[in-house]
Amino acid sequence: MPAPPRITVKDVAGVQLHEPVLTGEDTSDYLRGWELFSCTKYWHAHEAWEAVWKRHPEPSRLFFEGIIQLAAAYHLLTVKRLYRGTMGNFAKAEEKLRLLEGMFPGVDVAAFLGVDVRLLLQDISAARTEIERVGAHRLEEFSPALLPHVACILPFATSRTALSSSPPDLPAERS
Repeated sequence: MPAPPRITVKDVAGVQLHEPVLTGEDTSDYLRGWELFSCTKYWHAHEAWEAVWKRHPEPSRLFFEGIIQLAAAYHLLTVKRLYRGTMGNFAKAEEKLRLLEGMFPGVDVAAFLGVDVRLLLQDISAARTEIERVGAHRLEEFSPALLPHVACILPFATSRTALSSSPPDLPAERS
């Protein structure tokens, strides 16, 4: 399935984004992505979320782009050990997720599709600080304690909402 037309952060600046309505297939792929992400299977999480992203043409698809780029950043950090790509993807993810940060005035937790966006932004900040500390040529020294474990709680989802500790069977990773 081809991706819907491109939407940029500038296209939605100042527009109130709304959570997209997820189909059963969307919900399954979305939750599987968080399971994989929390088990450090970032490339596979990226693939699961990309399937959902392709099915959503509305402006809120920028959230999916943000978490896809977040997964790409952690993959480049933990597997490929590429400083520039990691930092670039963190920056792109942060830009998209910041759109959602202030969506719910007066609410302490900025939940979007069951995820605390503020915590994701804090994870990005902590990771970037640690990467700057260890430097481009010592990414293997990045502290595993800073790898995020995200709780995704969708009120309408099945028991898969609770993240398991072991990911499902995975296809081979492409380089």
